[in-house]
Amino acid sequence: MEILDAFNVMEKQLSAANIELGFKKENASDTSLTFVGEKGAYRVAYDASSSVMVFDCAYEYDGNDESFKTISKSLFNSEYDESDAKSLANEISDELAGLFKKRKKVDLDKVKMPKSVSRTKAKNGIISYDTDSLANRFGTLYPEMKKDIKSNIVKYGEFLPETFFIEHGTAKVLDVIASGSNDERKKLFKMLNEVYEDGTNEVQDIISVTILGEMKNDKSLMEIADKYMSDYMSGPVHEINKITAKKSGLTKKLKNPPAYKPKKKKKSFMNNALQQQNTGR
Repeated sequence: MEILDAFNVMEKQLSAANIELGFKKENASDTSLTFVGEKGAYRVAYDASSSVMVFDCAYEYDGNDESFKTISKSLFNSEYDESDAKSLANEISDELAGLFKKRKKVDLDKVKMPKSVSRTKAKNGIISYDTDSLANRFGTLYPEMKKDIKSNIVKYGEFLPETFFIEHGTAKVLDVIASGSNDERKKLFKMLNEVYEDGTNEVQDIISVTILGEMKNDKSLMEIADKYMSDYMSGPVHEINKITAKKSGLTKKLKNPPAYKPKKKKKSFMNNALQQQNTGR
């Protein structure tokens, strides 16, 4: 059976599920069949090299192949007939019901923001600011970012700071540094300085690398930041910017730090290393 014929059979067999779940065909090619709806998207793709039919789905589809995650694979070759195509479509239909039928649109207003640790306890060294604290303080400072913070939590089941700031938060910070008023910059760096100075190693790396490291040693941005950064944070941020300004393997490592492991010292391993390199300057 030709693959295009198989796709035609499967499309008809999947029509009931598509109507029930609100999916419509977006495109079809010689190797794939894609359906998109409000709940996401799914596709059936044929890999000729292995004679395998792959079933992928994406809950947040943006038109990019990277949005899809493979759910299952089934052997399918030219010897298979119409009944095989229908059988495969039925299997996919059953999986679709489980994947999308119970998936409801989340009301972000009902999603709680991450909690911040007590400012008093952080200042007294009883507990350190963590990435949830950073998210909370950032959302308080910029209420319009709360939706993106909550969406991050809904999507991943917890707040992923690296992802949030790369996709949303860092751009806001850079905009305030570049175009904000003196008062706006003061408020931003008052929060960043405070969370950094009394924060965990992980939150220090998020602030110094993922956020402020994206200034990439731009002279005008660094000059503005220097007016507001604390001495405690300024040194590491300057050293990191010298690195992020260059396209190197080390830059990629900085943007993808290893999993956080608590350390006794306040400053992260990365920041300590940077300071050791500059001892005696």
